Amino acid sequence: MGERMARKLFGMIEAGAKGVVDEDEVLDAGDAAEATSPAPRVGGRARPSQDSGATSNRILSASRLSKGLMDLQSHTVRDLDPDSIISGGMLDRLSAEDDGIARLSESIREHGQHVPVLVRPMPGEVDRFEIIYGRRRLAAIRRLGGDMTVKAIVRNLPDEDAVIAQGQENNQRLDPSHIEKALFAQELRRKQFSNDVIREALNVDKFAVSKLVKLAETVPPELIEMIGPAHDIGRRPWTQLAELITAGKADVIAIAAEALEKSEASASSDRFRAVMDAMKRASIAASQQNVAAQQLVHGPTERVVGDPEQGPRLHFKSSRSAVSLRFDTKEDPEFSRWLEENVDDVVSDLQQRWKRATKAQ
Repeated sequence: MGERMARKLFGMIEAGAKGVVDEDEVLDAGDAAEATSPAPRVGGRARPSQDSGATSNRILSASRLSKGLMDLQSHTVRDLDPDSIISGGMLDRLSAEDDGIARLSESIREHGQHVPVLVRPMPGEVDRFEIIYGRRRLAAIRRLGGDMTVKAIVRNLPDEDAVIAQGQENNQRLDPSHIEKALFAQELRRKQFSNDVIREALNVDKFAVSKLVKLAETVPPELIEMIGPAHDIGRRPWTQLAELITAGKADVIAIAAEALEKSEASASSDRFRAVMDAMKRASIAASQQNVAAQQLVHGPTERVVGDPEQGPRLHFKSSRSAVSLRFDTKEDPEFSRWLEENVDDVVSDLQQRWKRATKAQ
């Protein structure tokens, strides 16, 4: 509703409270045309009526006023009891209780809540609402306790509109971490929302949606809980960790638990790095054991090589008849293009290094 329309509606509400609403007042010119009722016909001719037009105008004005009140109410900020708001819906963060909540609470205590949360009524329950977005603000106000109320906009939104509003508002404020986006995408997919809704909620393309869901399906939920949101860790490191998990056969949770106990890292991003380093060491150790075991039986050798922080992991396979080095071009198309353009130089460099190594022996 535009500002001019809102002012006009407020004027009508105020005038109605005083009993002086103009019965001919309508909210736009189009409604004025509808306000005119056909005059009664007697003997095939229209007979003017003094009451019909006024009555029609009164009915129309009341109808428009009622609609306007409902429309205005959906855009009005209300003060709600924090206990009346249920933190349900689609979870888009691993935890609303992080280090920033304390700072946000103090800011609200000193300066007030400037940005309202968005809620929708709970079906069949009086004065009960479900949070759509603003979970951090709600948690901060609950932390303050006392008689603090939550400034909220109450909207009747269907599920699809609710998750889109939730995702877009989050992207504009404290951006969820990459793993939180992956979990959000997985939850929306599990709830059978369409790819278009998921894409619009996360503001990503359809290929990114598939990668996010795959990541959430690959990394065990227990490991994600151990690490936390890791806001400083982006797509590539999480993808590399998922690749290590897929390629390895070790107990990922046990490796992570031991690494975190040794590192004593408190920050979520540092916990991720500790787990990543431990997984890399475990992967290298497993590869070396695999090579040694295969050499004993003189069979083909196959292992994963390369530093995941520098580029894609490559699969090296050696047998009596051939040697191959391969990687998935879909996982890192940029590296694939670069290798295609520079393969001659890469092979030449390998040959020169081999010559130097053999001469030194």
